[in-house]
Amino acid sequence: MEDSNQPPQVKPSGELPTILNPKFPNSNAIFHLFPKLPTELREIIWEQSLTCERYIKVQLCTVDRSTGKICLGGMTGGIQQFIQPCRPILHQAPKLSALFSTSVESRASAQGFYRVVLPCLYVTKSPSTMDSLEISEQNAEHNPQKIASSQAPPYTYATPSEDQVLIPGKFFLNPELDTVEIDGWPLLANFASDVWDHDPRKVGLCHVAFLPCYFFFSFRSRHFPDYARSEEEMRQVVARLRSVTFIHYVDVDKVSHKCPTEHQCLLHYRCSLPLAGTTGNFSRQQDPRLIGREVFKNIYFKTPHNSDLGRQYRNWMKLVEELGVTAPCVYRIAYTTIQSKPPIAYESDVVAHLKYESKRRKTCAQTWEESWQEPVRMHLEEANGQLQGAVETAIGFWTFPIESLGQFRPAQHRTERQDGHFYDLSAVQPELCLFELLPSPLRTYIRH
Repeated sequence: MEDSNQPPQVKPSGELPTILNPKFPNSNAIFHLFPKLPTELREIIWEQSLTCERYIKVQLCTVDRSTGKICLGGMTGGIQQFIQPCRPILHQAPKLSALFSTSVESRASAQGFYRVVLPCLYVTKSPSTMDSLEISEQNAEHNPQKIASSQAPPYTYATPSEDQVLIPGKFFLNPELDTVEIDGWPLLANFASDVWDHDPRKVGLCHVAFLPCYFFFSFRSRHFPDYARSEEEMRQVVARLRSVTFIHYVDVDKVSHKCPTEHQCLLHYRCSLPLAGTTGNFSRQQDPRLIGREVFKNIYFKTPHNSDLGRQYRNWMKLVEELGVTAPCVYRIAYTTIQSKPPIAYESDVVAHLKYESKRRKTCAQTWEESWQEPVRMHLEEANGQLQGAVETAIGFWTFPIESLGQFRPAQHRTERQDGHFYDLSAVQPELCLFELLPSPLRTYIRH
C-alpha cells in the first residue's frame, strides 16, 4: 500500500500479470542419483515439495441413506441430521500434487502428507472428470441421474444445474496447512468430527473460514442439539481450531453507482481490489502492488444495516467463552471481490477477465469523464493510474488481523436503505493471500 509519484507502465490488454504467475527456471535435467539418497532424505525432499497452504471451499450437506437425497446446509432440524452421513461438496477440485502419480514412493509420501481422506461429492458437468479427481475404484459408478437435492437457507452456492452431476470421490486434507471455507454452518460439528475420526494423528480441523452469516453465531447452549450431538462435542471442535477467518465477498458489479460522490470512484478502482479465486494453493505476503491510499480509504463491505464488521467476531467469542475454550487461536478478517463469471481458476480465465475489463474501461471512460464533477476527477488522479489498468490484478484475498478492527473507520454516514458500508482501512497494511493458478484445465478422459 504505497503512494507513487510515477505511475507504473500500463500493461497491454489481456497480458497475464507477472504477480499472478511467478516464473521459475525450468530444467529438463534429471538427478539420476536421487534413488541412491538415504530413504529419510528422500522423504524430506518429498515433503518439502508438498508443503504449501491451500484454501478449499466446501459446501456441507447430509445424504439420506435410503433415498440418496441430499440436504444442503443440514437444516433438517434436531437429531435427524446427525444420523445421516455428512458430505462436503466441492464445486472446484483442489489441485492434486503430481507426486500422487510420480512413483510408488512419492505416492506413499503424498498420501501420508494429505493423511485425512474423506468421502465427498464433486460437482461436474461430465463423468469423465473422475480420473482427474482421484476417485476411488469402488466409487467409479456414479449416479447418472444426478443425486436429488433439497436446499434450505442459508446457502451461497447454487444447487447443481440439470447438466451437472455429483460424483462421489475422495477429499484429501492436510489439517495443519489447509484452510476450509465452510458453507453449511449447522454441519460444522459433523464435518469437524469426521475430520477428527479420519485423522490418524488426531489433530483434526485446524483452520476454517466463515461467510458473513450473522445469525449463525447467535445460538446458545439450548440450541446445541441443533448443531452438535452435545455441548462437549462442540467444545472439542472449537478448541481444536488454530485460526478462524471471517471472509467477505463483494460483487462490485452490484454495488450501487448512486453512492456518495466522494466514494463513487471506488467502483472503478476494481483492478486494485483482490479478485476471488476458487480453490487452490496460496502464499502469504505483503501486497507488493502500488495501490493509491484512496483505494484503502474506500473499501466497500456488504453488511446488514444493523451490523458492523466486528459483530461476527464478538458473537463467536461469546460462543468460545460460553464453551469455556481457552486454547489460543488466530482471528482474521478477509476481503475479496467477485468480478468474473465463471470464477477464476486457470491462467486462461485471468486473460479473458483482463480483456473484458480493458474493453469495459474503454467503453465507460468517456461516459465517466463527461458525468463526473471536478472534485471526483481530482480524487481519481490520486489513484496513480489505476483506471488505466496499471495495477496488476491479484487473484486471492486480503487479510487483516482482528486487532485492526479498532482502526477501521466508517467512510460515510449510513442510511437505513443501504445494505453495505464504505470503510477506511488505510491505517492497516493488508496481507495478500495470492492464489497459484493452474496453467490449463485438467486433462480428462473416460475410463473404459
